[in-house]
Amino acid sequence: MNDTLNTVAVEKKFVRPKPFFELWQKGEGIPVYDLFYVEDMMKVELGHWDRFGCNGAFVNLADPFLTSAVIIEIAPGGKTKPVRHMFETWCFIVEGEGETIIEQDGSPTNTVSWGKRALFGPPLNTTYQHVNLDRKRPARILMVTNAPLTMNLYHNERYVFENKFIFDDRYKGENSFFNGETEYLGGRVTRINLIPDTLQFRLINWKDRGFGAKSFHMSMSGHTMACHLSEFEVGTYKKCHRHGPGAHVIILAGQGYSLLWKEGDPPTRVDWKENSLFAPPEWWFHQHFNTGPEPARYLALRRGGSPEHPIRLGMSAEGGGPDQIEYEQEDPGIYDTYAAQLKKNGVEIRQPRPTYVGKD
Repeated sequence: MNDTLNTVAVEKKFVRPKPFFELWQKGEGIPVYDLFYVEDMMKVELGHWDRFGCNGAFVNLADPFLTSAVIIEIAPGGKTKPVRHMFETWCFIVEGEGETIIEQDGSPTNTVSWGKRALFGPPLNTTYQHVNLDRKRPARILMVTNAPLTMNLYHNERYVFENKFIFDDRYKGENSFFNGETEYLGGRVTRINLIPDTLQFRLINWKDRGFGAKSFHMSMSGHTMACHLSEFEVGTYKKCHRHGPGAHVIILAGQGYSLLWKEGDPPTRVDWKENSLFAPPEWWFHQHFNTGPEPARYLALRRGGSPEHPIRLGMSAEGGGPDQIEYEQEDPGIYDTYAAQLKKNGVEIRQPRPTYVGKD
């Protein structure tokens, strides 16, 4: 008996299936892009998505097993189909003006008004419908979700999209829910459910991350997914750091480049501008450089780590070592290359050359 089983085990190979989310994406009938970065979200080609009733495309950046992105475009004067789902999503308005209708059984209907660079998150499993109020131009929305985690966990489409459970501990249809008011929670953290313009949101200094750096972390819509805004001044660059997977970096303003590398490997350079999008791979070092004449600002939409709803996800056993490299410990070539780039662009460098420690 045992010999027979052993023979069968040798002759029959186990073929591991693809993740449920990956199979679901391919069955949705829209383009699926597996990319390292997106140079310009406005130029991503889309296809008709029946589920939303508009054009769309999936964008899978590095390590899309916890979070992933989808870009949708609503025709002038058009609207999406109403949808609901058991995964969280951020909605960032790449371009356009409109509103999103939020409905939940037993609660009043709410309407979120939005314009370019607005950010909000429909509360979990509410029914929402995006409406383009501009009758001449399309509206384009980036949605960053934790659908990969949710769908792979339950691997049941009906449970995810037809579930009627109401998360009334997160949302009760309050009229004030999306009024854009902030509640300061301390440190660099605030609670807010709608940011009308992420470029205008006021940040506070955060020198620990670099010369001229500012940031703020937001707790929004009861999400476990996290988000923060970061800005750095003209002629400056941020300290090199690394973290877990799934942080989608959206460039709101400015121009520059980022270096990304796995420890021990040469760096990959990503040149960015407004509407660029990228996600540093898990535990890869990355460092951001402002090479333009204006402050550079980005929005990061992340897998977890919400200030009020902490959850730890996505770090492999390969983690370890420092999560940040101080200026004094970095390769001197980092500063030299940056200074040369600024000189080429006609921009003055504003941070002093580091006094290096342990460098010949």
